[in-house]
Amino acid sequence: MTEAVLSFDLGTGGCKAALVDGAARVVGTAFVAYDTDYPAPGRHEQRPADWWDAVVRSARELLATDAGRHDVVAVGLSGHSLAMVPVDADANPLLPVVPIWSDTRGEAAAAGYFAPGGRSEDAWYGRTGNGFPRGMYTVFKAAWLRAEHPEVAARTVRILGSKDWINARLTGVQRTDRSYASGSGAYDLATRRMLPDVLAALDLPADWWPEIVPSTAVVGHVTADAAAATGLPAGTPVVAGGVDNSCMALGAGLDRAGEAYVSLGSSNWVTVAAAEPVLDPVGRPFVFDHVLPGLYISALSTFGGGSSLNWLAGVLGRDGDLDMLFEEAAAAPVGADGLTCVPTLAGGTVAEGGPAVRGAFLGLDLGHTHGHLARALVEGIGFSLADAARAMLVDVPAEITATGGGARGRLMLQVLADLIGRPVSRPDAAQHGAALGAATLALLGTGAWSGTGPLRAAQHAALRVDPRPELAGAYALPRARFDAARAATRAHATATASK
Repeated sequence: MTEAVLSFDLGTGGCKAALVDGAARVVGTAFVAYDTDYPAPGRHEQRPADWWDAVVRSARELLATDAGRHDVVAVGLSGHSLAMVPVDADANPLLPVVPIWSDTRGEAAAAGYFAPGGRSEDAWYGRTGNGFPRGMYTVFKAAWLRAEHPEVAARTVRILGSKDWINARLTGVQRTDRSYASGSGAYDLATRRMLPDVLAALDLPADWWPEIVPSTAVVGHVTADAAAATGLPAGTPVVAGGVDNSCMALGAGLDRAGEAYVSLGSSNWVTVAAAEPVLDPVGRPFVFDHVLPGLYISALSTFGGGSSLNWLAGVLGRDGDLDMLFEEAAAAPVGADGLTCVPTLAGGTVAEGGPAVRGAFLGLDLGHTHGHLARALVEGIGFSLADAARAMLVDVPAEITATGGGARGRLMLQVLADLIGRPVSRPDAAQHGAALGAATLALLGTGAWSGTGPLRAAQHAALRVDPRPELAGAYALPRARFDAARAATRAHATATASK
């Protein structure tokens, strides 16, 4: 029987379980989806019970399919960031639904913290690297909890993130790692410790925040109850794991400074690994501690990439079939015959106009088809990511890796290669980046690997596209239209917010 580790990628849309062997091969996967509720503007909620159900079901499905061919020797988790799960001493959630990363209910608390004439938001950003819109960060959501649900706050023992809560269900131990803590809104990138002054100013107990350990640390072992639920062997070691952004970076091969990749998932971003965080108070790259020691990952994103593509596929009756959508987009010409799309349907980054900004299609006429709509959206995502690449990559790598669901088709990679001016490749395991990163942490944490060499050796490009410089002129006018459209959506968001 061959040894393997079981990793869980707790994503925005569902949980993927992956069996990964000692040669960094993904030998089996299972996926279970769960819902996100949107009860009010800025409210994006999920049920921790759904996360656990997805972990249980995906583990059981994967282990049943594997039929005992592999001996599971460790577990590692990746989890979506900025979630806030208030729990009691036994890790029972004190709210049935909790805010996830894209939820902005912390904005009122953030506005109070950064009141005019008071604390500097730029100074806070310089310490934390927290470049998402401020209301998304966990400390401000926790301040919302104290203000709106004081009875729940009084019973709260810890605030856990997504993968940390699952780890607690698996092991009974409440811990976090540096990568997840760095998305809290109260973590000092320089000292890699929590910031007591931020917590005190928000009247948040310091002991609400779990002990921080390395991402490869074994936090505990699968309990008898968790084993009965999941089918995992009782006593299996569980490592701390990491935030999805950092696990994706590791799974994409970013194990040393100077490497970069582009993620084409529900939200999209360009990420670089470096020994120092990349900070810019204007563009606001977001920074997380890497899951590997001594490194940071810094990124610029557009929130509405894959989620906007899925929305369009649904609206056009494609039932979420992105392959069909990409085929229709590929049939339309560069520039989509004058149609322009700003892809911020789910709100935007600070540079894009913040949470209030919304997307747009401009230039529609009666001659446009479904393919034109799809092409305009793909190009809008491409323009946004090309801007991010120019801002983040001082020394642009000779080739950029792309991961996520949007990377499975040639068109998205080709548009990126054309606009960035570098080859773009999709690795064999492009759909498993976060799960592969979490598995790597389990292999390192249990001593199966002494370094990331096996991960690097296993990576091969399944698809590689080269830029087409002869199309630079064809993209010039669409690019100008996009810049004007994005400025208009930003101005509209600002005007709306001021009313």
